[in-house]
Amino acid sequence: MKKVMLNEFTGREIRELLQSGEAVTAIVSFGSCENHADHLPLGPDTFVPEAVACRVARRVKNTVVLPCTPFGTSIHYNAYPLAVTLRYETNIALAEDIFTSLLNHGINRMLVLNGHDGNIPAIEIASRNIRSRYHQANIVVIPAWWEMVGHYLGGDFFASWNNTGLGHGGEGETSAMMALRPELVELEYAQKQIPEDVFCDYGVNRIWDISDISATGATGDPRCASAEKGEKLLSCLEDKLCALLTRLEVDNWQYGLRSKKTLSGY
Repeated sequence: MKKVMLNEFTGREIRELLQSGEAVTAIVSFGSCENHADHLPLGPDTFVPEAVACRVARRVKNTVVLPCTPFGTSIHYNAYPLAVTLRYETNIALAEDIFTSLLNHGINRMLVLNGHDGNIPAIEIASRNIRSRYHQANIVVIPAWWEMVGHYLGGDFFASWNNTGLGHGGEGETSAMMALRPELVELEYAQKQIPEDVFCDYGVNRIWDISDISATGATGDPRCASAEKGEKLLSCLEDKLCALLTRLEVDNWQYGLRSKKTLSGY
């Protein structure tokens, strides 16, 4: 099988890749370690993005996968054991240091795949800070893979939460884990927890703690999950990311006014 994990490369292999004369893309994923109720382990936010990143990198040339960061900002999941949470300042610094390390070795193309909602602000800030310091940096971020697949799979794919399948440990995430790591899923303990009143107003963001909206540590309806849905979900995400990287490669990772196509009027 094609080697893609950065920490599995030998020094010779990574040197030859970097000196090949072709641009290298790094997939950087961010996860967390936190309670997902009694039916799931603590690590889906790490397991899913890293697995998908590897699947994508095996299909796209000159692409390496960084180990997913196992901890994130999980202050809103502290109510149930056991969240290992980073301060936002720490998470921002971690992301900036990872991006800078790649840039220092000539890797200017980065696809960020995030697996945890609490990381979204930190990734946004870190990416913009790096982009302002290093004009050569090209950073494309998938802040919420669960929203991406929900969009592409359509309104009749999921059965729960207004056919979105959303939730922390809900139908979508549980399905993904049933496909990836079925031995870690205990679906007989799954319970429905859908706090519709918290998410009922479009464009309104109520700042919640998990104890405000769930008695189990999860949200959504994982009882509707299945391994079949999970594999379709993972394949959808994999295909969309491969297509994205292909388009970026064709355009030399340039867009907007920097794009030759735009400047030449195409």
